[in-house]
Amino acid sequence: MVEVLYDRTTGRSRGFAFVTMSTLEDCERVIKNLDGTLYSGRTMRVNMADRPKPKAPLYPETEHKLFVGNLSWTVTPEMLTDAFQRCGNVVGARVLYDGETGRSRGYGFVCYSTKEEMDQAIETLNGTEIEGREIRVNLALGKRY
Repeated sequence: MVEVLYDRTTGRSRGFAFVTMSTLEDCERVIKNLDGTLYSGRTMRVNMADRPKPKAPLYPETEHKLFVGNLSWTVTPEMLTDAFQRCGNVVGARVLYDGETGRSRGYGFVCYSTKEEMDQAIETLNGTEIEGREIRVNLALGKRY
């Protein structure tokens, strides 16, 4: 996972990012291969941000996960939580952002505690409006490679 930090005022990259790797060995290999190399005319400094901690998800996930598409660029994770909370206990909600522009990609994910809550959300919220756009709600499928 890559997290680029942006200036809140300008929306431009602050010039650094955090990358989460699967293993410590992968981290060491990336540091060895990329630290000090040039990228887009700039020398990269690649190191450990801190000692690796047990991997905790960026936002809580469950097996009861929904894909939410056709989101307005203005929708935030908090807005998703508010909209979906009426169907049950929202365990986690996230909106995905473009790594280069910092702009919403127009979709996100919502996780519920139970299958019943998830099913209720699909039935109730698919086709409803958030921030002026009709959202698409369906089961989240696994990652595509």
